[in-house]
Amino acid sequence: MNSLKKCSLKKHSDIDAIGFCVECNLFMCNKCLNNHKEYLENHHTYNIDKNSDEIFTGICKEENHKKELNYFCKTHSQLCCAACITKIKGEGNGQHADCIICLINDIKNEKRNILIENIKNLDEFSKTIESSIKDLKQIIEKVNKDKEELKMEIIKKFTELRNIINEREDKLLSDIDNKYNNLIFKEDKNLIKKSEKYPKIVKNLLEKGKKLNEEWENNNENINSKINKCINIENSVKEIKELDENIKKYNSQKIEIKFITQKDEFQNIISKINEYGEINDNNDIFRFKFKEGQNYSVSENGLIASKTSEGGWDCSIFGDKEIPKNRISKWKIKLNEVGSLNIIIGIGPQNPNNKNYFYEDCWSFLCYDSHKIIKYSSQSDYNGHSGKLKKGDIVEVIVDRKSGNLSFAVNGIDYGLAHSEIPKDDTLYPVVMLMDKGQKVELIKNNI
Repeated sequence: MNSLKKCSLKKHSDIDAIGFCVECNLFMCNKCLNNHKEYLENHHTYNIDKNSDEIFTGICKEENHKKELNYFCKTHSQLCCAACITKIKGEGNGQHADCIICLINDIKNEKRNILIENIKNLDEFSKTIESSIKDLKQIIEKVNKDKEELKMEIIKKFTELRNIINEREDKLLSDIDNKYNNLIFKEDKNLIKKSEKYPKIVKNLLEKGKKLNEEWENNNENINSKINKCINIENSVKEIKELDENIKKYNSQKIEIKFITQKDEFQNIISKINEYGEINDNNDIFRFKFKEGQNYSVSENGLIASKTSEGGWDCSIFGDKEIPKNRISKWKIKLNEVGSLNIIIGIGPQNPNNKNYFYEDCWSFLCYDSHKIIKYSSQSDYNGHSGKLKKGDIVEVIVDRKSGNLSFAVNGIDYGLAHSEIPKDDTLYPVVMLMDKGQKVELIKNNI
């Protein structure tokens, strides 16, 4: 709020003003106001509202108008005078000639109803806004703490390679800052500071609204002044609503950003350094490569596996990383060469011997007859889907080790739950089983 105005008369300059004259453009104390009314009774003088920043005179502020604000412009939601709405434009007249205009008496009931509704809103804000701000502070504190922990983790990981990967480290640290800066908080980094003043503002507005409502109840004088105050309260409530919505939006956010590193490959560390580590906020993607084993070959980048032996379930291909416990993990596999017989995709324990019928120990999806699933040599209908998968199709594996569920999607179509009793604590790996010589599968690159 602005400080209280002082009397414009020099010898009364230390006395608070209680009135204002439109024609003289002077602030007056009690004594000056009485004398002014006695000698200049035709001037428009108005009492000053000590609780308001604005001196409302009821007279239009447009230059040369000096007319009563007896009209309301619905287009611009503001009071106006006869000169503002005249159809004859020019010399400052007719600014609202093409707007939707009504008399202030026509709008008073509508503004009164809005005032009552805003009083309700202010009353509700006064009860909840301090709690919302407290929750917001805790969330931002946690975000800042998590951000610093992530940065410390990166610094620790890069210590051994400092001389070579200094540039990459700086890049990743910058990525973290960018990701956090691009979160919901980017719109207003001073939200807490901005919001802390609102409890007091809400309280003051609530008191002013109730007082105005009581005045309106008692008499209908100075309608334009009352409507002007209503407009001021409306605008303040809109701002408070926007702040409250932003706080609730921020409080509802679930922010989980983790630092994910590639496996160190010291044989070719110089060429790999630019790919080492990344800032990733998609925590579901499980990144691995195919591990070299019996009866199949693996491409140089570990993304493609091809069966090299003749028929039989003697080709079990494993990922090089254990599937994380207590979280959801996803990856996609493309069928490059299908052959005439089955391909099985799923999860299971490591089996270096590649024995036949290893699928009995796995939880898997049978790609050839894709309406079937296999577990312990049993088959069951799988979501009523029929038809065989073909070359180029993509199978997505979704492993929920929190609930012990395994599900699949093919070419973006969710086939639903396949298994619901996957062990939560066992050591499990991604598994692909090929039967025909020459069959080939490929990890989708963005999984890596």
